[in-house]
Amino acid sequence: MKRIYLDSNVLIAYHSLDKAEETKKKMVEDALGVFAELKDIQLCTSMWAVTEMVNILVSSKKIDRGTVAEIESQLVSEKRLKDLKIQIIEVSPQKTTTSPNSSIT
Repeated sequence: MKRIYLDSNVLIAYHSLDKAEETKKKMVEDALGVFAELKDIQLCTSMWAVTEMVNILVSSKKIDRGTVAEIESQLVSEKRLKDLKIQIIEVSPQKTTTSPNSSIT
């Protein structure tokens, strides 16, 4: 199964009400429509992307905090974007050179 990572730019464009984002929003909606038809993919994002999305939607896009909280809840608690399941994955800013199974201490 292939993973498709949705970064904060995708999440922001999808939820933005800004007229300037309409083209991006349409592209994201079209992509999500295609993803819904694919059988062997898993959509994922991270808490970093969700946190950045929340910050931008509230501070730059001026969307009501309650509305943004509902968006965040749907992503984090229900693990859904539109009608698609989405997995929240762990990401780390640290680059490692060892495998997860290594026994280096």
